[in-house]
Amino acid sequence: MSNRVRIGIVGAGGISHMHEAGYTEIDDLCELAAFCDIDEELAHVRARPYQARVYTAYQDLLADPAIDMVDITVPHHLHHPIALAALEQGKHVLVEKPMAMTSAQAWDLIETAHRMDVRFTVAENTHFVAAYQEAERVLQAGTLGEIRFVRTCIAGSEAERIKNQASWVGSSENQGVLLDSGVHTFYLLKWLFGGITDIQAIAYRLLPESEVDDHVLAFGHLANGAVYASTQSCVIETPWTERLEIHGSTGSLIVDQLANPPAIYFHGSDDIDGTPLPEVPFEPLAWKYLSIVAEVQDFVQAIIEERAPRIDPLYGHYAIQVVEAAYQSIREGKSISL
Repeated sequence: MSNRVRIGIVGAGGISHMHEAGYTEIDDLCELAAFCDIDEELAHVRARPYQARVYTAYQDLLADPAIDMVDITVPHHLHHPIALAALEQGKHVLVEKPMAMTSAQAWDLIETAHRMDVRFTVAENTHFVAAYQEAERVLQAGTLGEIRFVRTCIAGSEAERIKNQASWVGSSENQGVLLDSGVHTFYLLKWLFGGITDIQAIAYRLLPESEVDDHVLAFGHLANGAVYASTQSCVIETPWTERLEIHGSTGSLIVDQLANPPAIYFHGSDDIDGTPLPEVPFEPLAWKYLSIVAEVQDFVQAIIEERAPRIDPLYGHYAIQVVEAAYQSIREGKSISL
């Protein structure tokens, strides 16, 4: 490997722009060496500022010996085949969430990365969201007491793109909002609370143009016995947002990325005003961007420092296992144990 990590981006769609921004901020550590997209003109546009090479077939990019790391930002159903091929070429791989379509595919990628002795993980920005990092510190301090109830929500709108068939989110080959957004929630519940023991889910298709679920409710128990409830929706007409409520025996923490302030601690039922967490700034349009920038930068640094990335790929695998259990619950109409 050269002095800088040489990166090839496969997929020049929307999310790849935020990945690109992260790399350009640390151009002393890495360089954007190649772009690949089936739209050759788009790939040329993205590559031009960096004098990067252009490919229209990912196999050709993977065969390039000058590429050290591959960043995969394509529709979900393509994650596993492209990531697997990249790992087998001895490339370090960062793949957008979900890691794969099934937990078996995700495990295949983890084992292949181990066998090839390369760095690999899923691009899970949840761990780099400032509000969630502060929530971890509050939980570790025991400020909230015994946790009784946790509620999460990830919501925004893909409605117009689904109606115009301009988005692959509503397509059957990519499943639906549960796989697209639910993996964030289940990663968060694993990270902060040790995971869940059971799940019952209900799926809705509110847009007739959608081929899959676009609104999902799920609930069950956390590892410590507390109750959780989550909502995933891509038919909510607000800026994309996330909400986390943690309710304990001595207080509650409410996180809402559209609220100002976005994170407030309530010390019991008489604390009407609550206490904002000053470490969490109000950035309704930037919180997601900043966390994605941080996630890609951590992966580059992990390669250089020869350490594990901050995002454990086993957590990405776990999140897909929970999604599979949720879909089983939807089919069978009952709670599923994990």
